[in-house]
Amino acid sequence: MEKSSADAMFASAADVLGTLVDRAVTAAACTQSSDGSSIRVEAQMVATLTEIPSAGFSFVTRYDKSSLGQVVGLMLGTPAGDGEMDAMQLSIVAETVAQISSAMAERLTQQLKTASENIVSTVPTEASAFPAPPFASYQAVLDVAGEFSVAMVIDFDGVALAKLEPKPEPAPPPPPKPAAVARPAAAPPQSRPVSFAPLAPTPIRPAPPGKSNLDLVHDIPLEVSAVLGKTAISLRDVVALQTGSVLELDKLSSDPIDLYVNDILIARGEVVVVDDKFAIKISELNPAIDKA
Repeated sequence: MEKSSADAMFASAADVLGTLVDRAVTAAACTQSSDGSSIRVEAQMVATLTEIPSAGFSFVTRYDKSSLGQVVGLMLGTPAGDGEMDAMQLSIVAETVAQISSAMAERLTQQLKTASENIVSTVPTEASAFPAPPFASYQAVLDVAGEFSVAMVIDFDGVALAKLEPKPEPAPPPPPKPAAVARPAAAPPQSRPVSFAPLAPTPIRPAPPGKSNLDLVHDIPLEVSAVLGKTAISLRDVVALQTGSVLELDKLSSDPIDLYVNDILIARGEVVVVDDKFAIKISELNPAIDKA
């Protein structure tokens, strides 16, 4: 893999991180090394595994965990603590590194001129999820507005390196052959009318009595959800939630409940109790979707 491609990936990481923390972030030129050891799940590191289906390989990105705590502090508008991050902060870290790693993969697909669809970045909790060594590793540091830096390492295994090898230049085309001596054109063949056998349309076979094409899909499971109401709050308010907090929804207590099938609104109804369990009594089918 060419070093310029890794530099472009780190530049993309700086762009995403700068957007998340609302600061100017720059990436230093990367350095390359070889690593024959396995990648481990360590307390001081957060690692992502990014899969690029269109290219047929994956890569690992390792982040310094202590500097990610400062990133979360900037995102939440709170000072970064010296202790362990709580569950909410760790979930923000996981989402942040997944976004950065996915953006780096998209930049790499631009270099490879391949599709960027279905890129997935995850944070594995088991070392067995990572590819086997040896790796070609690229290290760089992202400077966050001169306040602190984030150290990053990208690891490519043998499968990825084989896919990333520069393609050989195509051979030059052969020289043109000497022009052939023109010969008198032969007389065109005499055209003859062509006749075809008559064709009849294929008859449509009706479904047997009591059967229809829908019978093929009647047993497909669907997810049904009853939605009491919705609201939107900021990440700051989510972090401040505690036992006893009250969220005001967008519906009145007398409004009907929305019934969704696979996230599609199909009915409305009222809440009833059947055998000590909540149920929905449908009062309206295929309701019109309210528009703001």
